[in-house]
Amino acid sequence: MSTKASVEMYLCAFHLGKWEADESVEDAYHRALNITAAQFHRMRMDNNGAPQEKHADAIHRMYEAAGVNLTTATEAEKASLRLRLMDEARKGGMRFPA
Repeated sequence: MSTKASVEMYLCAFHLGKWEADESVEDAYHRALNITAAQFHRMRMDNNGAPQEKHADAIHRMYEAAGVNLTTATEAEKASLRLRLMDEARKGGMRFPA
């Protein structure tokens, strides 16, 4: 898994991890994945694909919570929802990576 923060990571942190403006995005992201920071770093060291699986699961949970099934949604529906989720996060004070 890339060490560069992605928009999806930020979205998961905000919508699933219940990010607050006074905490790091990484802390909320770990909450979204239902793991601790130590577990996340251990999984990355093991290099077994577990962080990618946790991330993919979180993405699916986030989209399903918003009413979209990623396996049946059109690309336009996915893009529209992604923009809506980003807008909600921005209104909540989140700034996305460049």
